[in-house]
Amino acid sequence: MALFRIAVILFIPFLLIGALLFWNNYAPKEAERYDRTLPRNPDTGILSGAEARTCGPDDTRKAILFVHGFIATPDCFSDLPEYVAERGWHVRAMLLPGHGTSPFDFQKTSPAALEEAVLKELDALQQRYDTVVILGHSMGAALATIAAAQKQPDGLILTAPYYAVTKQWYYILRPETWAGLVSPILHWVYRPQNMQPVNRAEARGEILSYNWIPSKGALTAMAVAGKARDDTILQKITMPTLLIHSKNDTVTDPAYAEAVYNRIPSKDKTLHWLLLSDHILFYDYDRETVKIQIAAFLKKWD
Repeated sequence: MALFRIAVILFIPFLLIGALLFWNNYAPKEAERYDRTLPRNPDTGILSGAEARTCGPDDTRKAILFVHGFIATPDCFSDLPEYVAERGWHVRAMLLPGHGTSPFDFQKTSPAALEEAVLKELDALQQRYDTVVILGHSMGAALATIAAAQKQPDGLILTAPYYAVTKQWYYILRPETWAGLVSPILHWVYRPQNMQPVNRAEARGEILSYNWIPSKGALTAMAVAGKARDDTILQKITMPTLLIHSKNDTVTDPAYAEAVYNRIPSKDKTLHWLLLSDHILFYDYDRETVKIQIAAFLKKWD
């Protein structure tokens, strides 16, 4: 019996290595097969519904830039861009590099490329409009933080910002630690559509994002979040700032976001907590509250 137990213990590492080798051979093929089935514009390669969105009046003096999050698209904001545009704002909801096309594109996208794209969009608005606000969701909020520190827009709105991943008790280590350990050996992760982080179950099928996720993309997001929460960035956030986050966000850590918020030196800042939603606030039970809070914040520039 003792010899049998020893044999089983010795066999487990070989079993795990075999499973890992199988997955790393299987996953890219499945990701490629999934990628081929996605409807897209044949000229641009952009997935149907993932396009950048521009709405609202052109002759206004105020504009707002929307920056979506990790593996998402401007679609993640639901009808919020149109809601803001109806209140007299020129709205630009950008599409980040490596997003809305193919997860294989995201696999090759660097943190610098993401930052540069946001800075370029923000600069274009600042050259044309007197008042410019930037709004980011999740990783897009981290990118918005970095961009705000450099470009000093008139206002900053952070929705479910990603400065750290929510840690569950059973993780033992922080999720970022696990990602750093696992990413070099596990190259792809699959997330079914019905696992979208939104409590309103009927909305999960409406949200456009990649189902196959390159592990390298997680390292890219971690690098962005790490830079965004650094004091050299945060000490430059002196513009009016609004933070909206759910206490029950299973993706981005609300406690960590609050800690970052407390380090922001802006004398005009507001933190609004939600209780009914998960991570994708714009599709969840608090979506009307989110609209009201953002509209109230934007009234500063009426």
